[in-house]
Amino acid sequence: MSMLPPDSPKRAAPRRVEVDGVDGSLWHLHGTGMGAEGVILASFKGMYHPQRSAMTQEPAFYPGAIPGDPKTNPQKIDLKLTTFAADPIAWEAVETAWWSAITDEADATLRVFNRAGTSSRTIPIRAESYPDDSMDWEPGEVWDWSLPLAAYSPGWRGQTIREVARDWVQVSPGEWVGKVRVGNPGDLPAWPEFVLSNTGVEEWTVPDGIDGAVVKLEKFAASIGEIVVNSDPFTLQLDSTTESQIAASLLGLRWRNAVEPSPRPPGKTGPIQTVDVEIRVKGPTSPPEAAMYLEPLYRRPWG
Repeated sequence: MSMLPPDSPKRAAPRRVEVDGVDGSLWHLHGTGMGAEGVILASFKGMYHPQRSAMTQEPAFYPGAIPGDPKTNPQKIDLKLTTFAADPIAWEAVETAWWSAITDEADATLRVFNRAGTSSRTIPIRAESYPDDSMDWEPGEVWDWSLPLAAYSPGWRGQTIREVARDWVQVSPGEWVGKVRVGNPGDLPAWPEFVLSNTGVEEWTVPDGIDGAVVKLEKFAASIGEIVVNSDPFTLQLDSTTESQIAASLLGLRWRNAVEPSPRPPGKTGPIQTVDVEIRVKGPTSPPEAAMYLEPLYRRPWG
């Protein structure tokens, strides 16, 4: 970060940076409320651009090389922090609370707002390693830390989009087809989540991406509650609101297709282009309820 003087006009509206700790705590590191919990962000590194490795093939007798798709690496973000308090005893309490919020065993959430403060993006982070704590003297009321963080699921999460299935048409007795509007405003592929009504009679056929692929579910007892589909292949893809073990019913079937970033008008201004994707169900005598949730992923925390 540039070393502007504290009274510079360019610091009049500092960017908000917050952390949701693994213990449920909230830390205002920069911007509005900064330092309220005793920790201030002084500078950062690695927050703006994703870490990517170019993949190339260099066969013999070939001039140059054949470029391949880059590989996205875990994102490394280094924070320089200052912990402070009114006296050494209070400072120890701040330190205890902060290092209970950040760990190398579970993800906390780093949240960065746009400059206007009207929207934010988040990324799951954990301590890649704990900082060097060599000390020439006993800390009193203030101490500076360099904290290396890692996001093993890179990509900045934007505001979740919710679309309710609509325009239901009964195509045969007890069989309904609806439409879900799908669009991805992010920079990276995203994986939709579906929440489906379940009264014990529904047999859902759920979209896999936007190109017509589907996954057909079996009928489930009403006691399991609503059905939850998360198409991300690195998660439990089928669950319910009562946390039953219904994922075993897939018998090897999986959702495999992400939603790629949607085209935009020239200049990346205006609304994104969306598509209507069919969702089907057998069993109910009236239109069921279904909703899609899509959390877009971005390369940067703003812009």
